[in-house]
Amino acid sequence: MANKENNRPRCRILHTSDLHLTWLGDKECGNLVAVADLANQMKVDLVLVAGDLFESARVEDDVVGFAVQQFQRLPMPVAVLPGNHDCLVSGSPYDRRELWPRFHRGANVHIFRKPEGEILTLPEQGVVLWGKPILSYDDDARPMAGIPGPQNNGQWHVAVAHGYYVTNPSPYFTSYNITHEEIVTSGWDYIALGHVVNFRCVCEEPVKACYCGSPSQTGGVAIVDLAEDTGVQVSSYSLR
Repeated sequence: MANKENNRPRCRILHTSDLHLTWLGDKECGNLVAVADLANQMKVDLVLVAGDLFESARVEDDVVGFAVQQFQRLPMPVAVLPGNHDCLVSGSPYDRRELWPRFHRGANVHIFRKPEGEILTLPEQGVVLWGKPILSYDDDARPMAGIPGPQNNGQWHVAVAHGYYVTNPSPYFTSYNITHEEIVTSGWDYIALGHVVNFRCVCEEPVKACYCGSPSQTGGVAIVDLAEDTGVQVSSYSLR
């Protein structure tokens, strides 16, 4: 665990990924509405999108605008990681900065953009986030390479990564690998994973790491509860 102090506040996170919004009015857009509804209903402190919010870099501006509108319904911060479908290339949904209220006063959406990964500190939630965006369609990306050690600052440390969890030194999938060693040596409290359509916790100790599943495929998200007395608790929650 990143911090053994017992003064960290309780925090509830809605962890989702792989919504794959394609065109305005499709069922995937309906799934995002359901995600926003659930976040408000459960009064979560933070929403994490662990990659592939959009199906591709070619989605129309109205789809991007729709996603922004749904996030603006939320009073809590939203952190979005570009994945392998909606990677951070020229012309991508995240490259159209005029559509995102990121630089406006009071904006609640943060997109991880720095190639080497970046830290986002949310003092009101008592959380430090780290995420490293996928930058191209090449399959040699290492989503957790370069993750820094946790800070000893009395906050929860949560990383976001989009890729395949692997334990074999010669994995069947050679793309977007996230190794077991990278997870367990990170020292962080929770790793929010995306890229796999089913809910699955791949590591329990010393670092909890889970795939939330895809709302478009399994109809669910993960609810993550962080508390000193119970540790990191993760459960699958149905949107249907």
